[in-house]
Amino acid sequence: MKNPWEEIALTDYENHMSLDSVYQLQKMNEMMKEQLNEYRIKSAMILGVAGGNGLEHIEKEKIEKVYGVDVNQKYLDECLKRYPELTGTFEVICDDLLNKNLQLPNSELIIANLLIEYIGY
Repeated sequence: MKNPWEEIALTDYENHMSLDSVYQLQKMNEMMKEQLNEYRIKSAMILGVAGGNGLEHIEKEKIEKVYGVDVNQKYLDECLKRYPELTGTFEVICDDLLNKNLQLPNSELIIANLLIEYIGY
């Protein structure tokens, strides 16, 4: 069975998230900026990276590697297209977090804002 997130167009998702009545895209961007800059880290992993909202806050001089994990390859492709300046720093991983065989690389910081929003903690 396919994951429902593989079927949702990124433009539909981001347009909904950015509505003034939802204000999720904007708030998540603020949160990501704080998370990436609050700690002295060399690596981070973003679970449910979607279209890369917040990736513009990555400072390559401070953070050496950021992994973007998502189940939707189209979302990941869009991240790479939107942030070419992160080549060498930003790496995408397309997989389902429910995959029992999934092995993710080590990272000093895990950011799971969208994941926690949708599944809870």
